Amino acid sequence: MGEERGWSSRLSRSAFQNDDRQKVLEATDVVALIGEHLSLKQRGREFLCVCPFHDDHKPSMYVVPAKQIYHCFSCGAGGNAIDFVINYHKMDFLDALRFLADRAGVPLTPRRAAGGALGAEAGGESDGEPELSRASLIEVSRFANEFFRAILRHPEHGARARELLARRGLDEATAEAFEIGAAPDRWDGLLVTAQKRGVSIEGLERLGLIKRRAESSGHYDAFRGRLIFPIHDQAGRPIAFGGRRLNDEDDPKYLNSPESALFHKSRTLFALKQASRAIQRENLAIVTEGYMDAIACHQAGLTHTVATLGTALTPEHARMLQRLCDRVALLFDSDEAGLRAADRAVEAFFAAPIDVKIVRLDDAKDPDELLKQPGGLEALRAAIDAADDALAFRTRRLRERLAGAGMSARARIIEEDLARLAELGLHTLSPVRKRLVVRRYAEVAGVPEADVLRALSQQRQQTGRRDEEGPAPERGPIDPRAGALGALLSVPGMWLDLDRAQQDALREAAYALGPVGAAVDAIAAHAQDGASPDVSLICTALDDSDARRAAVQLAFEAERCAEADHERVRDFFRDCLRRILHERALSCNEDAGEPIQDRLERIRQVRRAFGDRPTSLPRPA
Repeated sequence: MGEERGWSSRLSRSAFQNDDRQKVLEATDVVALIGEHLSLKQRGREFLCVCPFHDDHKPSMYVVPAKQIYHCFSCGAGGNAIDFVINYHKMDFLDALRFLADRAGVPLTPRRAAGGALGAEAGGESDGEPELSRASLIEVSRFANEFFRAILRHPEHGARARELLARRGLDEATAEAFEIGAAPDRWDGLLVTAQKRGVSIEGLERLGLIKRRAESSGHYDAFRGRLIFPIHDQAGRPIAFGGRRLNDEDDPKYLNSPESALFHKSRTLFALKQASRAIQRENLAIVTEGYMDAIACHQAGLTHTVATLGTALTPEHARMLQRLCDRVALLFDSDEAGLRAADRAVEAFFAAPIDVKIVRLDDAKDPDELLKQPGGLEALRAAIDAADDALAFRTRRLRERLAGAGMSARARIIEEDLARLAELGLHTLSPVRKRLVVRRYAEVAGVPEADVLRALSQQRQQTGRRDEEGPAPERGPIDPRAGALGALLSVPGMWLDLDRAQQDALREAAYALGPVGAAVDAIAAHAQDGASPDVSLICTALDDSDARRAAVQLAFEAERCAEADHERVRDFFRDCLRRILHERALSCNEDAGEPIQDRLERIRQVRRAFGDRPTSLPRPA
């Protein structure tokens, strides 16, 4: 125990001495930060949103402006602004700190390692990281992005790409907003430049920007003679690229980066970086099937538009959009392939608590073409307003399949569709929404709603699914050690009210909880400096991410027990501390050979000191 405590204390103290993170946190409003990524709804003094760290259908993550922390009561995710950026954007600590520092305009002080060399905070690799970390790959991707943008501006190598942009009607402001670039029509333009700049060749290969030659040594550029569209994550970092051919004889017409440690098509939407704030403002996301469609919508003023990346919409895409808005309009081509894509999209969004419309364009093959027509923007807005909702679209498609089918075929088609809805999570829908689905299917099938419910029940029995969630596990009594530490994290100033013996007892109890116990030393260190920080700043002293999450959870639990009343938090703290001292006194100087009368006398003394609890202590004969 002593060894663990000393190790944790050293971590806390070294974290305090570097005050860059404290400056960044003080300059960052956690509500504004999370509000840039998720749709927040105010509830009293707190804000509530869908948790992005688990499959959350009912908002369960709270953001507390008074304490500058967030916490999810379902999955336990929580922390301060740095923790949110680390977990949401999959950044390491230094990248998250830089991201928030740039956002807040706070200059960071490079830390110097032994010998005077710049350490990891100046941009080098962190100790113990692999040679090519995610941060290293991001830097490689940034280099490639700047290279492609420079080529677009080049008088010779970017000429054809600029001509294509002009033909497609994209202006310079739009090209700049989307950081559009160009790949030169040569085999080694990116490769040679990277070698001159000392950029990792292995990193370029891992990101699919260069490929190994099959019949000789060396590499060659993967993108050649193409208009380049960088694909960003929501933090604005380039993580992949798409290329549109400049020469008609080149195949394929569009070429995307392969999936990598940074890029997963099923979890990425093109233009989300540019569209996320507008999506929140409009409470509506427009989803198209291609880069050019999304960019054309942005240029026309529909800045709440994103696009899929050569793959069908996935439940992960649905969850990403659900965090930002309550409504989605899906724009698909009007041909049969577009209808099949719409069918898959409806399934991806089926269980998400979000309203979905399927927009069909009858006067153009895609949004880009429609927007180039006179009155195209008004026509597109009208099509979005008049679009079918997802349930109407699906049942209309079902009617088309039933047309001309015999009785047996109709029954089979309907039962198969209901089975698919069961697989997609029909049982998880709210009772009202589920009833609407059942009613619509009963109308299409021409049978009573009870028959549809019976068919669904049979499907659940076959698949082992249950209609209702099981009862929530009962909450046991709060451990006084966890309760005391949580209350102290909620109101750190209470540390100054304790005498030395109480502080020692609390330290001992806190460290019994694991690395989160180091929070007590952080509170004590701040108290010695005359400060009374909140739990967000205390968390900066905990280098263990699990400890930070646990600290926030303990603070939330204590506040919940005390109903967010500071006086009740203090009463709760005093009660937990009394129980800790009580248990500590009972366990002190225990002797297996102690006579029973001596032990009972010692227990009576403890009872007189800490309160009488006749139900828990034996009565002497």
